[in-house]
Amino acid sequence: MKSSLSSPSPRFLLVVLILLFPKVALSQLSQSQLRLTLDQQSEIQDLAARVLKHADSAGCKKTCSILVANFTGETGRTSQLGVQLADEVSEQLAAQARGLQIVSRHNLQQYLERERIPSKLLEDDNAARWLATENGATVVLIGYLKVGLTNANLRVQLLDTRDFAKREIRAKPFVEEAVFRDIRNLGDVEPAEPYGPMPEFEINGEKIEKLLKTDLGEKFTMGAPHCAYHPDPPYTEAARQAKAQGNIVLQVALSKEGQILDVRPVVGAPFGLNRVSMDTVRTWKCSPSTQNGTPITVLVPVEVSFKLF
Repeated sequence: MKSSLSSPSPRFLLVVLILLFPKVALSQLSQSQLRLTLDQQSEIQDLAARVLKHADSAGCKKTCSILVANFTGETGRTSQLGVQLADEVSEQLAAQARGLQIVSRHNLQQYLERERIPSKLLEDDNAARWLATENGATVVLIGYLKVGLTNANLRVQLLDTRDFAKREIRAKPFVEEAVFRDIRNLGDVEPAEPYGPMPEFEINGEKIEKLLKTDLGEKFTMGAPHCAYHPDPPYTEAARQAKAQGNIVLQVALSKEGQILDVRPVVGAPFGLNRVSMDTVRTWKCSPSTQNGTPITVLVPVEVSFKLF
């Protein structure tokens, strides 16, 4: 099933994937604390002190809240080490800050687990600013981690959320660096996401299986659902300003009566696109899926593509 808008404004392509649920490689990152050497601890303390000296120029004055985003690597994705170093820097900022609020990294983790936004999509400065705003921060600290054979180099920068989507930013950006020697004791540097596999979907205590998930030896006829009313989700103003494009994959629980019970993201996107996509899909009017002619409750994967023309 395809649907598109014919106007010259942004168009959207919505596809219900019936035959194959998208395979998404996700890794649950360990939240265990790093075992830092005294030199590595000193490096983080010094880095936090230098970052705080730039707080005023980043718009962080008397009333300010700072979010430390997960540090990314050369691929644009984060890693266990990127998450853990961000935790350590956040703790040091909280210990040294005077009158400044440091947003809870635990709250950020819960947010990312719920929204399931790939870290590569949050690497962009505007996406980082948007993430900070979503988590109640006025300033965000981003970091880029380059890992060698024995050393790791971390470059960080504070971004003012008020500069979102501005073509010209008056303040000259600063970059502070820290070098961690002998990283063999540190966390895994392989690219991974800060959320795990999709949890089981239950409605009123009843587990709902994915569409077309069945034993190989079982033979039956599966009737795919059909949605007669399926409007396209709109672009959010933040996504339009940031000129964001990309795909969202949703998981939709469709009842045997054809009622949409719930919607949640499998692969999300920033700038509020998750929210408008889920809210729009909840308004769809669909017929149920059937098994051997009998209506059944199923999970339906839905992919939403946002494209600017």
